[in-house]
Amino acid sequence: MKESKRIEMLELHQGKVSVVLDTDTACEVDDQFAVAYAVRSAEAGELVLEGLHATQFSDDPADGMERSYQEIHKVLDLMGNTEYKNIVYRGADRKMTKGEPVMSDAVNHLIELAKDESREGPLYVVAIGSGTNIASALMAAPEIKEKIVLVWLAGNVMHWSNVAEYNIGQDITAAQYIFDSGVPLVLLPAYNVVEALSTTIYELEHFLGGKNDLCDFLVENVRKYSEKDAKPNEAWTKVIWDIAGIAYIVNPKEWFISRLIPTPILSDPKDWEWDMKWASDPTRPTMRIVDYVERSPIFQDVFDKLVK
Repeated sequence: MKESKRIEMLELHQGKVSVVLDTDTACEVDDQFAVAYAVRSAEAGELVLEGLHATQFSDDPADGMERSYQEIHKVLDLMGNTEYKNIVYRGADRKMTKGEPVMSDAVNHLIELAKDESREGPLYVVAIGSGTNIASALMAAPEIKEKIVLVWLAGNVMHWSNVAEYNIGQDITAAQYIFDSGVPLVLLPAYNVVEALSTTIYELEHFLGGKNDLCDFLVENVRKYSEKDAKPNEAWTKVIWDIAGIAYIVNPKEWFISRLIPTPILSDPKDWEWDMKWASDPTRPTMRIVDYVERSPIFQDVFDKLVK
């Protein structure tokens, strides 16, 4: 891909774009918000939702993927939405090994969508879990990198001491392949950026509690998480990380501050928690990195859409 085309694809988009959401939905309590937010944004005419893909996570990747697949359907059921059930696909059931894509229904669907010549503009792939499905699609069909923009919640800011972040850590081989692939990439770093999207039980109860079955499920899900994570009488917040990707699709200009930089190199770790680091090379392909997110208007948009 020519660098000029990559930079053109990384321009802040305007208007409605086509989206695939790639998610480890059962991993925690934030992906469910993101799936519902994507659906409601599509219903509002702000994006075209073309795929909901489950990806692997946990020490048992096949089980994590299957639970994520079922969790997507659960969220759609709670929303009373049947329209999008036919675009839910099972993804990777294992991590990648070097030189070998993990083929799945989700990967095949992503490749098919990316190659659709009837679409105007690129397909935006919003990844809020491991990079396994995306790396597999890029490895199996390298030509699709000229047809997609990957918006990935992954890693930490460039000046952080390490890249100890869950989504990258779930499949380091896939992550390295993505960063080396030259795919137009918008990176949403976790620490110091997306972690601004934190909320409390009290805020969720105020805006969502009692509004509908979906909202009650989301609030209760976070409440149960807090009971395991927080100590009694402790000030506690929860980052709803994964709404960031859809929020970027809805309003990249007003809710985000971002810039173009050379894509970093992801080092080989001995232990991903501590030894994985960014390395820089100014000759690498350009990507867009988000430096700041506007927390309040993003949550307001999420709350307004979920209560409908």
